[in-house]
Amino acid sequence: MQFSALVLVVCLCLFLEVHGQCIDTYEPGCKMSVEINQPQRHCIDSTKYWMCQELNGKAVLKNCAPNTGFDQYRNACIPWIDWVWRTCVEPPSRPTGWQPC
Repeated sequence: MQFSALVLVVCLCLFLEVHGQCIDTYEPGCKMSVEINQPQRHCIDSTKYWMCQELNGKAVLKNCAPNTGFDQYRNACIPWIDWVWRTCVEPPSRPTGWQPC
């Protein structure tokens, strides 16, 4: 009986830990002209990047070519051998309703 309760508590804690994490992809809000047609890094998957195509529109998620990762300082997808992990840069704006973690 006590073992079952312990297993239940552990499972609940694991469920809350997995579902309680904040995952910020750094999606831009496309609210400033400097964001238009400027690729911006997707901070969870470095093989992807965001692109604002119009002011006040929704950012479009794009994929890099195979065997490349997006470099936020070059604003381009580059070969993995040249790619270096860096902390994500905050986009100039965020989507309406976005809340920080």
